Parts: sequence; structure tokens; C-alpha cells
Amino acid sequence: MGPEAILAGLNEEQRAAAQATRGPVVILAGAGTGKTRVISHRAAYAVATGALDPKRALIVTFTEKAAAEMKHRLRQLSLPQIQASTFHAAARRQLAYYWPLIHDRPLPDVLDSKLRIIGPLARQLPGGYRFTAAKDLADEIEWAKV
Repeated sequence: MGPEAILAGLNEEQRAAAQATRGPVVILAGAGTGKTRVISHRAAYAVATGALDPKRALIVTFTEKAAAEMKHRLRQLSLPQIQASTFHAAARRQLAYYWPLIHDRPLPDVLDSKLRIIGPLARQLPGGYRFTAAKDLADEIEWAKV
């Protein structure tokens, strides 16, 4: 697919974002306004114009659902070689690759959820905390981190 075909169907602002193949671009828009479409078309446009090697590209998202949707969009644009994943999955993959190069021990386990640790610890707490749901304690920890 050529560059102009990739841009077809995008509005003026979306086209401008898709054509910005150098440097960061901030896309501030509400739900359902085409952010995923713009990002996937920006990647496709950059590949079509030679500004991006698809084998050296990574698109990161906050959620697994968004990553799955991005992968789907990239496949529709014939770009399955561009990786799309969550920030956490991308970081984990990097750790798994580089960890053995600098450490003699195995990569530590990374928890999928705090709840596996918080549940048993919560049962050891004194007083009223002992009866607090582990999810509520996890939420308190997240709130305290801010």
C-alpha cells in the first residue's frame, strides 16, 4: 500500500499526525475519535516512505485490549512485523533478553498480580485490617503510591 492510500480516509488533523514521521507526536482526543487508527496509520506511512524499518518498531499501549486492537490494525495494514504490546510486556521481554547477559542467576519471577502476596499478608495483620479484602488493600497501596 502506497503512502497516499494509507492516508486516505483520515481527516486533516489525523493526516498531519500520520505524516509526522520524525520525533514525538502527542494525540489528545476522546474515546472513539480514531487515536488507534492514527497511530497505526502513522506507522504504516513511516514504513511506506522509508522512514521506519518495521522490524525495529514497537508500539506500546497501557492495556492488553489496546495492544490486541493495535496488532489487529497493523495486520490489516499488512504490517504484522511491527510489534505491539503493553508497556509491562515490552519491559518484561527486554528484561528476559538482557538479564542473562549481566547476571549469573535466573530472572526473578514477576507477579501478574499483587493479590497473591497481599492475601496471605492481610490474614496476618492485626485488628480490622485482617478482615479487609485483599483487593481493597491492593487499591490502598496503589493510592498511596501516587
